[in-house]
Amino acid sequence: MKNIHKRAGRDIFYSMRKFALIFAAVAAAAVATVSACTRETDYSDYISEERFAIYMYEDDDIQIKIYCSNKESPFIADGVKGDVSALVEIYATLGESYETVNVSGESVTGGEMSYMSVKDCWYLSYGGEISGSEISITLDADGTAADYTLVSVAGENVMPAEKALGCVREHDGKLFESLTRNGIFNGEIFIRLLYDENCYYYVGVCDTEGDIHAYLVDAVSGRIIAEREYKA
Repeated sequence: MKNIHKRAGRDIFYSMRKFALIFAAVAAAAVATVSACTRETDYSDYISEERFAIYMYEDDDIQIKIYCSNKESPFIADGVKGDVSALVEIYATLGESYETVNVSGESVTGGEMSYMSVKDCWYLSYGGEISGSEISITLDADGTAADYTLVSVAGENVMPAEKALGCVREHDGKLFESLTRNGIFNGEIFIRLLYDENCYYYVGVCDTEGDIHAYLVDAVSGRIIAEREYKA
């Protein structure tokens, strides 16, 4: 009789232990599922192009711009962020025609520029970074050299690119919600600083179908000035 009670006691103990282990596993899975569903999405992780600085020189005949970006390479608007690296682009619109134009300077990686007939300007790009409020360069056009100082167009009151993205999210939260599953954003984001007397941001949200929702943001106030959708 005593052995029967011992066996019964052991059976109850093992049954309770098994139940406890199963309960713990189910509870852990439930917590993991809830955590995945409530995980905060960092949309800045999905920026495949971020133009954050523009330097400019302009007079009656000449316009020179330098764009500084972190950009996907090769750049493809397919809704999937690729490898991103630092990029410097130099554009020079000159008042006369030249055979060759070279750019140099302490802060830039110089070289011979290529002529872009579509934009009627000279162009050079390279992987690298530039910082500071001013950039000094030398342009040599067919053997005649001239020095120029380009000034950053973005003052202290211009918000960073990530904050402009936050303004778009606040404006059109449903778009981001529709493209987000379990904390993963199914798309990529382009943010480009623009300058036309004042600073603006272009923010493009591209889904995996290649459709783009574009927004023009005031770079000081964060106000959404315009928006448009482009179908692939």
